[in-house]
Amino acid sequence: MIDLLFAMALATTSAENMQDLPAVPTDISALETAQFNKPIYYAARHELAAERVAKKAKCKLPTAENWVHARIEAAILVTPSGELVKIVPVESACPELETYMVNHLNKYGSKAGPVSADGKTAWYKTAMHFRFPE
Repeated sequence: MIDLLFAMALATTSAENMQDLPAVPTDISALETAQFNKPIYYAARHELAAERVAKKAKCKLPTAENWVHARIEAAILVTPSGELVKIVPVESACPELETYMVNHLNKYGSKAGPVSADGKTAWYKTAMHFRFPE
């Protein structure tokens, strides 16, 4: 599944630029958290769509007091201009939510303007939180 998601993330990157990009990190915990200029668009309909995806896939997600709580993390490669070049999710208990996150960040992430603090293309970490009734 990760290979498929990685391939989807690479689809927008041209071959000549691929050789100059930093390698995908193996551990995202040491990465700086992505700082976006504004919140990534996320409406109630997105929460409902994520809930449907997770329930249809019968994902085994953490629950508390009859609520599902899921945190999906990813490493994102950002250019100095704020363009998302790659999104590589961390394996979780729900690959379908990973795919949902990649698609959501591809659609809305660059519009939120993540900023590369050091002025070069770099990897950052980010996460999406999902909460819905069991």
